[in-house]
Amino acid sequence: MAADGKTRSAKVALKRKAKQEVELRHKVRHGITQMLADLMIWNEIEEAGEALQLLILNADPVAALSQAATELPPSPHGLIRHHVRPGALDQLNEIAKSLHGDSQKHVIELLILCAHAAGPESSAKYLRIPRHEIVFSENVARKFEEASRAELRRDPGD
Repeated sequence: MAADGKTRSAKVALKRKAKQEVELRHKVRHGITQMLADLMIWNEIEEAGEALQLLILNADPVAALSQAATELPPSPHGLIRHHVRPGALDQLNEIAKSLHGDSQKHVIELLILCAHAAGPESSAKYLRIPRHEIVFSENVARKFEEASRAELRRDPGD
């Protein structure tokens, strides 16, 4: 039987607490929420929190700062809510510090503006998932090859 909503919510809350996630709320201009929605559609991302975290991880503060003078038509404010873990929060604060102490809200707006200004194809670089490159040393590769050959000698298989 499926768990009810309260049970699922309690379980998620415990996981977030264990991972030290913090909920952030940014009151942003309405145009910003539409730009975030566009970015999510262009890059096939379903969760706003995932999109924002990728924007933070792939941030280019210099390019983001170039969007500071972008004018949006006056419209009602929107609210962006998302959860971040300590590493992403530290990086968001570092970006804010590098942008002369701007608020987290302003940094989020600039990152969204910057990625959106790049357009549908070029915005992918701001929303790519960072991958670690795995490089094996010569010693590890040699030991692996020796172990593989020894196993083949022991049991040649088919």
